Amino acid sequence: MINATKIVWEQLKYFPLIIRMVRYGDQSTYQNFFLGQAWKIINPILQVSVYFVIFGLGLRNAKDGGNPWNYAAWMMLGMGIWRFMNEAILGGSQSIKKQIGLVSKMKFPLSVLPSISIASAIWTFLALFGVATLFMLFGGIGISSKWPWIFYYFLAAVCLSYSFSLLNSSIIILIPDYISILRLIMSMGMWLAGVIFQIDTLNNIVGSILRLSPFYYVVYGMRDAWIASDSLFEAGFETGTILFWSITMLFLLFGSYLHLKFKKNFMEYM
Repeated sequence: MINATKIVWEQLKYFPLIIRMVRYGDQSTYQNFFLGQAWKIINPILQVSVYFVIFGLGLRNAKDGGNPWNYAAWMMLGMGIWRFMNEAILGGSQSIKKQIGLVSKMKFPLSVLPSISIASAIWTFLALFGVATLFMLFGGIGISSKWPWIFYYFLAAVCLSYSFSLLNSSIIILIPDYISILRLIMSMGMWLAGVIFQIDTLNNIVGSILRLSPFYYVVYGMRDAWIASDSLFEAGFETGTILFWSITMLFLLFGSYLHLKFKKNFMEYM
């Protein structure tokens, strides 16, 4: 617990530095593009639009009929928070391995690097969140009265992303092949979290297992708070909350232990 407290304190202490590093990184990445940093918003919208065309206007709409804008809002919101976590976890997990040389020059804690990756991914969520809200208006869906809860679920997404990234960042340095396993897990995560298809329709053991996932908790919680109440999600909210924060805390405790135990020797494993 002491290790975890130390890691969390470092994030708070160096928060201004994290913001500066995000700005510097974005400027460096997009400096040679004509539209510049606008691509941070355009790129995720274009990518996710493909899923909407296929599943919203194509397969799903042809099968079920109905208003495609309602499905688009539902999918875009789930895709927004999922892509944020996906980018944050994959980027944060590799951040120490890729940027350990930068730390030796600037003298700040290695534990800050995953936070920089997470902060950089926020634009993806904001872009898709905005598009989802527009689709809600086009579909005649009003914003839920529980909308303040989106801040809670976004905080939950940040905590899960950081704790999982911190754990992964140490494992990747110690076991380089682990990154391939992590990419496979995250590529499956979008489907297992019910981003495109409703898990609520699975009234069997598979659906019950998938609803225990921390990714399901964040994705469906965000939808429940912003679009419309989900009775099945709300029925398991207390159990899901206990399970989610238990998993997140476990990642943080184990990740903090590995990070502080091996950080002085990370260069030897590179």
